[in-house]
Amino acid sequence: MRSTLIGRFLLLSIVCLIVLLPLWYWSAAWFAAPPLWLAGTAMKAFFPWTESWTLHGVTATLNTLVQVRVPSSHGDALGELSSDVSYPSYGYGLVLLWAMLIAARLVARTPYWWLKGLLGSALLIPVQAWGICFEWLRDVALLSGPSGAAYLGYSAWANNAIAYGYQLGLLMLPPVVPILLWLLFNKRFVAALWLEAALAGAPGENVQNRAHSP
Repeated sequence: MRSTLIGRFLLLSIVCLIVLLPLWYWSAAWFAAPPLWLAGTAMKAFFPWTESWTLHGVTATLNTLVQVRVPSSHGDALGELSSDVSYPSYGYGLVLLWAMLIAARLVARTPYWWLKGLLGSALLIPVQAWGICFEWLRDVALLSGPSGAAYLGYSAWANNAIAYGYQLGLLMLPPVVPILLWLLFNKRFVAALWLEAALAGAPGENVQNRAHSP
């Protein structure tokens, strides 16, 4: 059977992902603390309109000095904007990384898989913090309405940069970075997968070449 190694790896990766996802979700508050803390600390350090931030389980709230209009029974009033961010939207790459590491260990006995997992988990923290920060920035700069925009005074290019940074942090970094880390940690195993794929395609190519030969 062709691509046996690849097939086993993909199947075990899916099984590990299914098993690990509920465990990660149940303990997400523990994994959420480092990236949420890093994101809150970065916002406080680099954006003077950040007043404070609070952590509640997997959710972090950014409290700002940005003035926005708030509807009330006596008409619109000015209030200070706050924004909530949920960790699971940016943290699922951790499960993907560990599922692939465990699957490679089961298939090819790759060494130091647990050490690679710990290192990869640490490297994912700033990646997750990136997404969290840019969701806060999106809420404050792009969704705060005319009063918020007037308070911040950001230019069009700054708002566009925030929009692109948010899309990158939400759509690209969470699934792509764990895969890149896994490829970096398992170069020999990846080479074996490429070799198997190449060998699996070789017989068909030889048959086709013989069919076209005089």
